[in-house]
Amino acid sequence: MAGLFFLLALLLGGAAFLFRQAAAEIPLGTSWAVEVCSTSKLFCHDPQYLAYAGGALLVIAVGFKLGSLANG
Repeated sequence: MAGLFFLLALLLGGAAFLFRQAAAEIPLGTSWAVEVCSTSKLFCHDPQYLAYAGGALLVIAVGFKLGSLANG
């Protein structure tokens, strides 16, 4: 279970990084950035929401791993 949460945390962190980079490239008119930001304007303006969710999942993953080590 911890592995799944860790993987989801990595995916959310990667998505946050992608949206942050896209938001920085929009003023330059980069085509890939326009496509990325057209999928979700919220995450393009506030990519930290994805990063917060990834951080929360990372904390949960560590909690699961520590719990399994304590019980086993």
